[in-house]
Amino acid sequence: MITITHAGRHRIDVMPGRALRLSDGNFPLFKPPAPESVGGPDECLMFLRELHTSLLDVFEIAMRRWLVAYFDAVIDRADAMRDDLPVPGGMEDVANGHHAWCYAAYRPLIRARFEHESQTVEARALFWLTDGPLVVQPDEDIDPRLLDYLTGVAAPHHPFVRRPLAGLLGQ
Repeated sequence: MITITHAGRHRIDVMPGRALRLSDGNFPLFKPPAPESVGGPDECLMFLRELHTSLLDVFEIAMRRWLVAYFDAVIDRADAMRDDLPVPGGMEDVANGHHAWCYAAYRPLIRARFEHESQTVEARALFWLTDGPLVVQPDEDIDPRLLDYLTGVAAPHHPFVRRPLAGLLGQ
């Protein structure tokens, strides 16, 4: 297990071989969002986008633009796959219910730092993929691996709601 500090004093543990996704929760929040503000997929994704961009320094305009473009690209990917994605149960009547699949997208860690095998990695934005860290730069295009987030995902999970029966599964 590797501990990454991010967004100031926050910490999150990641495991080699397991990607960190938006659905994994444990966000740097003072209090959880009101359920009505993150109930629908589009509202939840907007909340997550604003949360992550707010963690950047005020004058990091290029990185803010990159993050907004990342979230837009995640949504575009789900839209492109719409016909292949089943609408999650209970979302049949929700506009853009297929956007719940975006919860499987890789989660950015802002102002991230970790040590591993005597090396220190620091980044304004970092993603933890199955094969390890991916540091992004605001002047680079979005790495295609970041948009391959649906591979191997069986079902979307909400970032702020515990999965049903999670306690019974030891999670």
